Amino acid sequence: MSDVSWYYALNGSRCGPYTLEQMSVFLSSNDINADTKVWAGTGDWVSLKDTVLAQSIQRPSGPPPLAASEVDDRFVWALVGVQLVGGLVEYLSGISIWWAFLILNIGLCVLDERRLKAAGHLAPQSYWALLVPVYLWKRASLLNQKKHYFYGWMAAFIVSVLLSVVGGESAIEEAACPIVTEIIHKQFYQTSSCLAVTIDEEVKSGFYLAHAILDNGNEINLTIEKKGEQILVRIPKQ
Repeated sequence: MSDVSWYYALNGSRCGPYTLEQMSVFLSSNDINADTKVWAGTGDWVSLKDTVLAQSIQRPSGPPPLAASEVDDRFVWALVGVQLVGGLVEYLSGISIWWAFLILNIGLCVLDERRLKAAGHLAPQSYWALLVPVYLWKRASLLNQKKHYFYGWMAAFIVSVLLSVVGGESAIEEAACPIVTEIIHKQFYQTSSCLAVTIDEEVKSGFYLAHAILDNGNEINLTIEKKGEQILVRIPKQ
């Protein structure tokens, strides 16, 4: 078999020809692995593990991987907590902190990947940290675990989005009230002031129908438009 010309498949291309000895070197240096498709001069392409090269696969000398129930899941559950805490922060502050979500999610996924490998398990590739639900789904599949943390993250994400939307509208209402007071004083020459603004409907993205309660007990309709950080308030003729 040493004089047989071997080929292996890599990224859609055929690499070769190589000798059996060269293929063994590629295998030991991890250029190819047990699942690499190879061709030994006859027949169809097959997985390397189904050929004589399987004898060259290095067997693990250390202990077996920890049982899935013994794997540390703290980091993946921390991902769920990040969504809930972040959504609450956005709700209370009215400020979008998506960039902080991204950094924390990536960091926790990377730490979890390292913990899995230390436990002797395969882990999803690091780039899946950019798509956290995909990372969690793949992780559960690799460990043959129930996907509780995947569904937990999805539920937490939905809650955080709702909190963010509500918090964003609350911040707009709060910012609009002093503007309403200023318009009443300057344009309508009245001394009344705004007590509260309530958004009734978002007509389109960033454009709202709302109403304001004044300190004289009157209620007026208005429109609010959010352009970046700028809040524009208009009071139609009543």
